[in-house]
Amino acid sequence: MMPPMESTAGLRPTTRRTFLAGGAALVGAVLAGCSRGGDGEDATPGTSSSEAGAGGSTTSTAAAAGTSPAGAALTAADFAGLGTCLLAPEQTEGPFYIDVGLERRDVTEGLGGHPLRLGIRVVDEECNALPGAVVDVWHCDVDGDYSAFSDGAGSSDDAGEGTTFLRGSQVADAEGIVEFATIYPGWYRGRTVHVHTKVRLNDAEVLTTQLYFPDDVTDGIFTEDPYAARGERDTRNEDDGIAGDPAAAGNLLAVSPAGDGSRGLVLLGVDPDA
Repeated sequence: MMPPMESTAGLRPTTRRTFLAGGAALVGAVLAGCSRGGDGEDATPGTSSSEAGAGGSTTSTAAAAGTSPAGAALTAADFAGLGTCLLAPEQTEGPFYIDVGLERRDVTEGLGGHPLRLGIRVVDEECNALPGAVVDVWHCDVDGDYSAFSDGAGSSDDAGEGTTFLRGSQVADAEGIVEFATIYPGWYRGRTVHVHTKVRLNDAEVLTTQLYFPDDVTDGIFTEDPYAARGERDTRNEDDGIAGDPAAAGNLLAVSPAGDGSRGLVLLGVDPDA
C-alpha cells in the first residue's frame, strides 16, 4: 500500500524583511539527522547525487560558525547569520499528523540514525520573536515510516497506533526559540526529505508547513548506515511537488556538522493574525 498523496493547494505567499538580530557574530547552522521514514504525502523513496561528504560535513546556505558552545542552549545570536526573515509558506500537514500531547525536546525514543539538533526561531514578518509559540514537529524514520499510523511505507517494521517516535512539541522561549533532539529523516517515494511543523499562538493555529534539507547534505548523510541500505532516493528538492523553492521560501534548514551528527537551524516567519 502506498501512502496517500499530499495536496499542494493553499500555499501562502512569502514576504521578506531584513533580519536584524542582536549580536555581531554570524551564526552556525542547526543539527540535521533523522532515522525512520514515511508520511504518506507522496508515495515512496527518492534518488540522490551531489557533493557533501558523508556525515553531512557540508554547511548549507548562509551559515557561519555558531556562537553557542556544543550542547549549550541556542540563542538569538545563533540565528543572526541566516540573513533575512521570510513569512513561511503554508504547506499541507499530510495524512499522518496527530497531536500526541508530548511536550519534549528529545523525540527519538532511542531510534538509530544520524543525530540532528533541530533549532527553530519563531518570528513575525518584522523579525520580532514570538515567545510562547507552541511548535509541533513530526517526521519519518530512517525507513520512511511515521509513528502512530500503519502508513504502508514498505518497511518490515511499519509502525501503528500507539507509537509516538519522532513527534513532539516545545514552547518557544523569550527569544522565540525551540529545539529538538531528533535524527535525520529518511525518505519514501515521491517526496524529498522533510520535517513537518505546526505553530500555534494563544491556542490558535497560525502556520502549518514543512522544513527541508540541502540536497548535498542529504546526499552525504545517505551514504552512511543505516540510510545507505535503502538505496538512492527518487526525489530531490527541485522535483518535489510540495517543496517549491525552499531557499526562496524561507523553510530550508541551514545545516552544519555538530559532534557526531548535525545541527539544523531555521528562522520560521509566521503571521500572528493568521
